[in-house]
Amino acid sequence: MSRIRQPAVAGHFYPAEAVELQAWLAELPSSEPVEFYPPRMLLLPHAGYYYSGQLAALGVNQLAVNNYQRVILLCPAHRVALRGIALPAADCEAFTTPLGEILLDRETLAQLAQQAEVHCSELAHRDEHAIEVQLPLLQHRLGEFQLIPLVVGECSDKWLCNLLRPLVNDQTLLVISSDLSHYLSYQEARYRDGMTLGQIMALEPELQPDQACGSYAINGALRLAQKFGWRPRLLGQHNSGDVSGEKLKVVGYAAIAFYD
Repeated sequence: MSRIRQPAVAGHFYPAEAVELQAWLAELPSSEPVEFYPPRMLLLPHAGYYYSGQLAALGVNQLAVNNYQRVILLCPAHRVALRGIALPAADCEAFTTPLGEILLDRETLAQLAQQAEVHCSELAHRDEHAIEVQLPLLQHRLGEFQLIPLVVGECSDKWLCNLLRPLVNDQTLLVISSDLSHYLSYQEARYRDGMTLGQIMALEPELQPDQACGSYAINGALRLAQKFGWRPRLLGQHNSGDVSGEKLKVVGYAAIAFYD
């Protein structure tokens, strides 16, 4: 990986040109935060903006501008088989989008690299869309922040919770990037996703990969929410069939914020 991670899905999942992307972001419906205090963590979908961009933006709109100096962004490993966590290449300094560069928190990444089951992997990050699609939304809302991008493979919820717990502070936002069920019929997806959301809202860290592609990251995050006493609030949900009208095989999406 070069010292700057370049966009892999700009022009496919979201607009590649800055002017077009800024125009899309400017046209998003404005929404007031649902709670007085900003969230500590978000669960956001990561499909193309056509399918889930407005839902992800609903979550990002809960954030207080200038309240966060750092974002820890966790996503599943779509491109590689992985156990533990993949960090960017050791010499990577920033991720870039059409809106500009986001500097990495390299000091913290170097500390994480010393932990067992934590690896530096250019391949895991190079083509991974699930982190990338969240970045323009966060840039639009927060402006400048440092980024800790983590691709999460197979791991236990307790292990991931223990890894993340020392990184949590008032200036750090956690974002879990995950969709829900994949390629079920519309009605079956609604039922299965409803069950999954029930588990998430109850902070039950027992999700399986067929419930959510980011199940390992979600489970660790739910264990962390238990430790800190964070409360989940469902902001919205739908599936791809609600957008496209194609209901034979759909993908489920939800946005959830977690509060003190």
